[in-house]
Amino acid sequence: MQTQEAFNVGRRAMDMEDYVDILRRHKSWILGPLYAGVVIATVVACLWPDTYVSSAVVRVTPPQVPERFVQSALNQMLNERINSISQQVLSRSTLINIIQTFDLYERDRRRLPMEDVVDRMRNKDIVIGMVSSLQGQSARAGAFPVTFKYEDRYKAQKVTQEIVSRLISENTRVQLGVTQNTTEFLTEEVQKAKTRLDQIEQSLTNFRMKNAGRLPDERTMNFTALQSTETRIASINGAIQRINQEKLMLEAQMRLQREQFNQAVAASAAAATAGGASEVVKTRVANERLVALEREILNSEQILARLREQYKENFPDVQRVKTNLEALQKQREQLLKREEDSQRAEAAKPAPAKPVNSSVPLTREMQAMQLSLKQMETLIQAKQNEAQDYSAELVRLNSQVREFQNRIGSTPIADQEFSALSRDYESAKLEYQQLLAKQSDAKRGQEVERRNQGETLELLDAASLPIEPTEPKRPVIIGSGAALGLLLGLLLVGVREMKDTTLKNLKDVQAYTQLTILGSIPLLEEDIVVKRRKRLTMLAWATAILVGLLVMAGSFYYYIATKP
Repeated sequence: MQTQEAFNVGRRAMDMEDYVDILRRHKSWILGPLYAGVVIATVVACLWPDTYVSSAVVRVTPPQVPERFVQSALNQMLNERINSISQQVLSRSTLINIIQTFDLYERDRRRLPMEDVVDRMRNKDIVIGMVSSLQGQSARAGAFPVTFKYEDRYKAQKVTQEIVSRLISENTRVQLGVTQNTTEFLTEEVQKAKTRLDQIEQSLTNFRMKNAGRLPDERTMNFTALQSTETRIASINGAIQRINQEKLMLEAQMRLQREQFNQAVAASAAAATAGGASEVVKTRVANERLVALEREILNSEQILARLREQYKENFPDVQRVKTNLEALQKQREQLLKREEDSQRAEAAKPAPAKPVNSSVPLTREMQAMQLSLKQMETLIQAKQNEAQDYSAELVRLNSQVREFQNRIGSTPIADQEFSALSRDYESAKLEYQQLLAKQSDAKRGQEVERRNQGETLELLDAASLPIEPTEPKRPVIIGSGAALGLLLGLLLVGVREMKDTTLKNLKDVQAYTQLTILGSIPLLEEDIVVKRRKRLTMLAWATAILVGLLVMAGSFYYYIATKP
């Protein structure tokens, strides 16, 4: 048995005549899918319900009162605030209320849970656009679209109006709520700050009362008062010294005056004796010398006191006056000692037989001397009283000096606590003033929102009533179905042609056999078979076309019947 060798022959290159021949032989495989695609696309386009889109435009109106006068309590950006309001409007409860109110998605509610219907409405059918600035308006002004698509155009318009209305009312409610909550919060904070400020102020007042005179801000006053008191003490000491000197001088003058008066009385009584007269003359000379010394000593003491108030002890003038004063005091002591010696010698002599009569008549000079003695006693008593007053005042001033010194010494102890209380008071006062200003701004902002003069939403374009549906695009659907059917037919023809390895025409015979063709005999079939095949083909095509037309007519009728 001979084995046959297998070999492969490559397909010849096809020309335009071959393509035309292929289309002619497989025209049913091309027209069938094309017609089926048109029918199916037409049915889909007619059964696909119309979808109408109703749109409205909402404008964001800027505040009517400038923000430099009234600060808004809303701190969100415009788009963020619109998104927040949209989330509230598109909440599950709100959408369920809208669905039930307008009887939406009747078929979907029968076969799907309400959650899926709400999700479809929120995510697919309702669209709230972004805020875009209006031409010629400020940055705070803008507008955004609100759209809703549904099968019923009238319901689409009503739902769009409802959504816009809820957006506007929700925006008003949110603004009023924010301003009211801000005002209430700031009012509570102001009350807390006021209470804290009052407590710190009361503590500061109690501290001031408890440490009166020891406060840091009174330190300069205490130093000034201490210096003034010390100056007053020095002045009083000088006055007391002066009064004592004047008192000593008056006492010395009174003592001399009394001695002169006594001597004058004695001289009057012993005027009969010559020796007595000579003693009187001596005594009068000595007394005059003593009075002159007392005057010089008094003048020197006054000069020394004035110099000591201006200069120190080592100043030359002070030393000179002090030396002169000591010399005068020594002379006075010597004179007084000599006078005492003479008086003791006089007292040692035997007393006269007849005492001096106390009722010796007083001369005019003696009466003047007696009156002068009484005046000196009065002056000495006045000087003594003045010195006592100065001494009492000196005691009081020394007490004040000790008190001022204690205050100055205790000031650093209270300085730290007083500084802490002062810082707390200033901090609390600043916080209270800031909160009070913010509360005032919040109240003004609340009043602006209550009068609807703040940033509001208003309807710019009302919800439109759609005329033509936006979906589906029926010509596009039918054209797409026809194109898909044609592509499917061409694909089927290509597959059939790839699997068909028979020789179709003389070109194939000549190309694959490499033989010269002398002639061709056409295929002879029975006429009855050919006619039967044509009739079956025509019947099949007529049936398919009729069925397709009926299906398309039924779907079109359904579309017309169900169209609102």
